[in-house]
Amino acid sequence: MKINVHSETGRLNSVILGIAHDRGVVNHVNNPKHAEIAQRGEEPTEEVLIQQVEAFAHLLEAHDVEVLRPENIAGQDQIFCRDIGFSIGDHFFLANMRKANRQPEVNAIKLLLQSVAKVHQAPSEVVMEGGDIIVWKDYVFVGLGERTNEAGLKYLQNALKGEKEVIGLPVNVTNEGISNILHLDCAFQPVGDQHGLIYKEGFQSFPDAIYDVFGPKNLIEVTQEEMYHMFPNVFSIHPELAVVEQSFDRLVVELKKCNIQTLKTPYAEVAKLGGLLRCSTCPLSREDL
Repeated sequence: MKINVHSETGRLNSVILGIAHDRGVVNHVNNPKHAEIAQRGEEPTEEVLIQQVEAFAHLLEAHDVEVLRPENIAGQDQIFCRDIGFSIGDHFFLANMRKANRQPEVNAIKLLLQSVAKVHQAPSEVVMEGGDIIVWKDYVFVGLGERTNEAGLKYLQNALKGEKEVIGLPVNVTNEGISNILHLDCAFQPVGDQHGLIYKEGFQSFPDAIYDVFGPKNLIEVTQEEMYHMFPNVFSIHPELAVVEQSFDRLVVELKKCNIQTLKTPYAEVAKLGGLLRCSTCPLSREDL
C-alpha cells in the first residue's frame, strides 16, 4: 500500500472509514458536547449511527474511492478513525490517544498498514490525534489543546524536517460543547484548491499562519453556532467536490461560490458524539494538487 497525502482535498483514492456497529454497553462520554447530549437523554441509537456511517461509505464508493474498514473490536467505539492515525506525505503516524478508552482503536488498523514502508509510533510522552493534524501542501497545521500536546508538535517537526513546515496552533479548550474546540478540524479545514473554512474565535490567539497561507479573501468564516454543528468538518473527495451534512444549507451556497460542488448526507446523529465527516475518515492516498 502506498501512502500519499499532501493535502486535504486532492482527489481521494483510498480511505479508512470508521465503523459504528458493536459499540458495546459502556457509554464513554469523551467530550463536552457528547456529555451534554447524554445528559439531555438524546444519545443516538446504534442503529441510526450504522445507517449514517454506511450511507457515507456507499457515497464514497459510488465516486470510485477504495473504502477500507478497521478490524472490529467488540464493545469498542470505532467511528472516529481520523484520530487514531494519519497520513502526511508518504508517512503514516499511529496516534497516542489522550483517552485510554480509545487507545485500543489504534490496533484495529495495524493489519491494514502491514505493507506500508513508513509507519511511525511516537514515544509515550507524545500525545497526538489525527483530528488536530491538517495537511496542506508544504505545511502541516497542528492543533494544540487537550488532544495534542507540545511534545506531539515537536515530534512531528523533527519527523518531517526538510519535508514540511509544521505549525502549531493553540485552540480554545472549555467544558462547554458550544465553545470547546476538541480538535483543530472543528475550527479549520481547507476546501477546494485554495479556500478554507474557519472559526477564528476557536483559537487562543488570532491564527495568523492560516490567514497568511490562504489569504483572508479565501477563508469562509463560520459562526459559533455553525462551529457547534461542525461546519468545518466536511470531507473532500476532490477539489471540486465535498461531502457535507445534509442540513448545511448556507455552507452549500458558500462553497458553490468557490466552484465547489457538494454531496449531502445525513450525519447529524453521528455529530452528537462530537465528530462529523472528516472525523470518520483516515485518507491513505490522494492525488497531489
